[in-house]
Amino acid sequence: FFKMTKLIDNKLYLIIFTSLVARIVATIIFGDKVIDMEWGILLNNLDNNGVLSVRDVDGIPVPNIFMPPLYPIFLYVIKYLFGDPTIFLVIIKILQVVFSIISIYLFYKILLEFYSQNISYIGTIIFSFFPLNIYSVSQISSITIQILLLNFFLLSFIKIFKGKSLKNLIIFSISSGLLILLRGEFFVFVIFSIIYLFLSQKDLKKILLVLFLTILIVSPYLVRNYQTFGVVTITKSVGYNLLKGNNPLSKVEGIGMFGAVEKIVPSVKTKLDELNALGPINEHDLIKDKILLDQAITYIKEDPLRYMSLYFKKALSFIFIDVDSTYPNYYSILNILPKIIISITTVVAICVLLKFQINLYNYFIMYYLANIGLFSFFFILPRYNLSLLSIQIILSLYLLKRIKPKL
Repeated sequence: FFKMTKLIDNKLYLIIFTSLVARIVATIIFGDKVIDMEWGILLNNLDNNGVLSVRDVDGIPVPNIFMPPLYPIFLYVIKYLFGDPTIFLVIIKILQVVFSIISIYLFYKILLEFYSQNISYIGTIIFSFFPLNIYSVSQISSITIQILLLNFFLLSFIKIFKGKSLKNLIIFSISSGLLILLRGEFFVFVIFSIIYLFLSQKDLKKILLVLFLTILIVSPYLVRNYQTFGVVTITKSVGYNLLKGNNPLSKVEGIGMFGAVEKIVPSVKTKLDELNALGPINEHDLIKDKILLDQAITYIKEDPLRYMSLYFKKALSFIFIDVDSTYPNYYSILNILPKIIISITTVVAICVLLKFQINLYNYFIMYYLANIGLFSFFFILPRYNLSLLSIQIILSLYLLKRIKPKL
């Protein structure tokens, strides 16, 4: 931290200070008052029953393989250290503000790898004051930690790509492992990044070291899941996510949370009733996800054109905006206008930059498109855009770099 403060000049200090004030104000005005939804269930079961569980059968919690473990464990550790509910919530919000401020500094360092100091200031301001980025800090959600780890991930990847130090390999591996524990699907992007590094440098030792360290980070949870469910995985939620985003009533943002999907699909409800009749077996989450996956595949096979069309609608909504969103305040000018601007500049930058070469810009383009391609199979929520904000700003600033000499 003290090393970081020595590297902050007056302009960056002003950006960080005003960003801190904005986040404190947002937390006071919009901050969650309780921990609800899946995080509340997971935390309650960890706290009261000593088991990581998001579902129960006959009032008995069954082991979780549906949700990734890192954020509920983070909540549990803070609650264990600060038992009072009010203090506990305050500490969570303070930490999320701190994480967000560190993310800003890391993003500034990322931009300096590509652009002049002045352009990097502009990009850091956009990142710092992007309305959804400020608002997210006030919510009990894993997104703030995700952005922090993503910026560590991207910065260390850039430095490895440029051939810099063993330290960056370690940071990249640790952030990769933690991101997988935070978002189970992130292993796809870790594998993609490792392959890209290998293609650029042909250094097998580096790749093996990254793989070893990353697996080492996630291995305790992999062992837990193998012992409990007999499978080597972080999460098993493909069935739920695919059915939520691909059923006769689903839209871009999907439909159904924690029981709603099952209610609108009678055949699924029958099978789940039969599953519940078996009692609180360890494999409950695993079997349930297989039931949901089978139903999702059935729907897609019955009407492939509808779901193909819905896929492209999700992709366009992810890139630009969801014209049918039901989320409160989604169409606020503070949300829509920045998103439209950054989306358009990102698309234009991709058209300008995309080449058949192994370089960092192409890595960011492929990373961006891979996210859109993967999540569009399922459903698109507004907060998903934050996970790509760093990439979008990096790409968009290239346009500013091109036009700046002409101004």
